[in-house]
Amino acid sequence: MILALFRLIRLPNLVIVALTQYLVYYILLIPAFRQAGIAPALDGLHFNLLVITTVLITAGGNIFNDIVDFRIDLANRPEKVVINRKIRKETAYWLYFCINLLGFVTALYLAFYVNKVYLANLFPLAVSMLFLYSTHFKRLPFVGNFLIALFCAGVAGIIWFAEREGFETLRGVAPEKAAQAGLAITWYMVFAFMSTMFREIIKDMEDLQGDLGANCRTIPALWGIGVGKASAAFFGLGLLAFLIYLPFRQPEWFTRPSLYYLFFVIALPLSIALVLLIRSNGKKAFYNLSQLAKLIMLSGLAMLLLLALK
Repeated sequence: MILALFRLIRLPNLVIVALTQYLVYYILLIPAFRQAGIAPALDGLHFNLLVITTVLITAGGNIFNDIVDFRIDLANRPEKVVINRKIRKETAYWLYFCINLLGFVTALYLAFYVNKVYLANLFPLAVSMLFLYSTHFKRLPFVGNFLIALFCAGVAGIIWFAEREGFETLRGVAPEKAAQAGLAITWYMVFAFMSTMFREIIKDMEDLQGDLGANCRTIPALWGIGVGKASAAFFGLGLLAFLIYLPFRQPEWFTRPSLYYLFFVIALPLSIALVLLIRSNGKKAFYNLSQLAKLIMLSGLAMLLLLALK
C-alpha cells in the first residue's frame, strides 16, 4: 500500500521539486542576502512550509492526473497503473481532497505570516491549472506540454517571487549580486522549461497508442510521429544552443570542472538524445529516450551546485 501511494504521488518527482527549491534558495538567494546583510522574508521553518506547499500542489496534481487518465494508462503503461488495482478510485479522490486542503491551509498560514493574505490565492490558482491540465489542456496539441513546462520553471521562480522584497533591497544595496542571482535563477528557469518541453513531447510519442484511443489531440496524435520528432528536436536543439552559449555569456560562473560537467554530463547526453530521437521508433525506444531526457533534467539541476557565484 505504501509503495502504491509513493507511485501514485510520484515520490521521486516530488523530491526533485523540493530539491530544486532548496538549491535555488540556499545556493543562489541566501548567500547574496547574507553578504548584503538582508534578512529573508521566510526563515528556515517557513521556507520549509513553502516547499511543502509546492510539493502538496504537485502531489495533488499527480493523483488527479492518474484518476483522469486511468483508462489511457491501462493502454500506455498497464504495469504501472495504481488506481483501482492497489488504491481504489474513491480513496484516491479522498487523498486528493485531503492533500489540497492541507496545502491550502499551509498556504493561507504563510500568506498571513508575510502579511499578504492575497498571496493565498496562488494555491487555488495552481491547483485549478493542474486540474484543467488533466481534464482539458493535456488533450490539446502543445498547450498541455507548455503548461507543464511552465510549472516546472515556476518551481524555481516561486522562490524568487516569495523573496522579491528582499531581492529588491539587494538590487539597491548590491546591484551586481542581485543581477548575478537573478540571472542564475532565470537561466535555470529557461533550462527547466526547455528540457521539460523536450521530454514532454517525447512522452507524447511514447504514449501515442493510448492517446489515440482516448482521442487526445497531442502533437504526434494530431500530426504524426514525424512532426512530434521535429517539435522535440526544436526544443532539444534550442536547449543545446543555450547550454553552449551560457559559458560564453557568463564565463565568470564556470571553473574548469564545471565546464567539463556542463559539456560531458549535460550537453553530450543531450546531443546523444537528439541523435536517438531521429532513430527512435516504437514505444520502448521512446521510453528509453524519455528516461535519458529525465537524467539530463536532473543533471541540469545539479549544475547549480557547481556555478562559481561570488
